[in-house]
Amino acid sequence: MKKIADFVIYILPHLLLSMALGLVLITVLDGYNPMMGFLTSDVSKIYIYILCALAVLTALLYIAETQIKSKNRGKH
Repeated sequence: MKKIADFVIYILPHLLLSMALGLVLITVLDGYNPMMGFLTSDVSKIYIYILCALAVLTALLYIAETQIKSKNRGKH
């Protein structure tokens, strides 16, 4: 279970970064050609929802990890 948790904590920031860069790319492309409707399609809405969920999950895991480390530091 610890290996799975470590893997999730390792992979989440990478997923978040790649999805954020993808969203920047979609935003730039939509700015150049708004008629393509990149930010109004259902696919882009799902992409944005996944990006938001990953951001929240990454933030929660980071906060939990730092809280655990700070509690463990006080025990020594």
